[in-house]
Amino acid sequence: MKNLTIFCSGKNDLKQEYVEATKNLVSRIDIEKYRITYGGGSIGLMGTVRETFKNKGGTIITSNLKQFVEGDGDDYVFDNISDRQSKLIELGDLMLVLTGGFGTIYECLEAITKNQINEISKKVIIFNFNHIYDHLLAQIEVLQREGFIKKTLDEYNIVVLSTVDEVVEYLEKF
Repeated sequence: MKNLTIFCSGKNDLKQEYVEATKNLVSRIDIEKYRITYGGGSIGLMGTVRETFKNKGGTIITSNLKQFVEGDGDDYVFDNISDRQSKLIELGDLMLVLTGGFGTIYECLEAITKNQINEISKKVIIFNFNHIYDHLLAQIEVLQREGFIKKTLDEYNIVVLSTVDEVVEYLEKF
């Protein structure tokens, strides 16, 4: 069984299309093939991931910050974000970046950076639902064109997928 680390928003009051896409995707992840590791919490898309995967009988491993702990349900609890992120990346066999804000982008870029410096060699799937990461990807292209990033996304183990079906198909073949 593989650990799929999911990075996503922990904010409420998001557009329903993001919540529905997350539910749809997570409900289709094979619980016989994957455990989910994520940052803990029960709000926002993080809560959607937790509720959806647990309701179908899947196993979830959490790595949370002490300041966000909501009881005794977390597997790993840390005082700082760096330790929490390192644990999430360590636990995951591959990463799935759903929609989110600064924290999600931070997590994504940390995993990519660790691939870049050969600290890890793990796939980072960026779910570009609703073109949410188009500008980030365009910025990466600028950095490549200007010589600050030397390799292609594929060479850094980055996969960009835009639909739930594409992500599910990728996970089934991984």
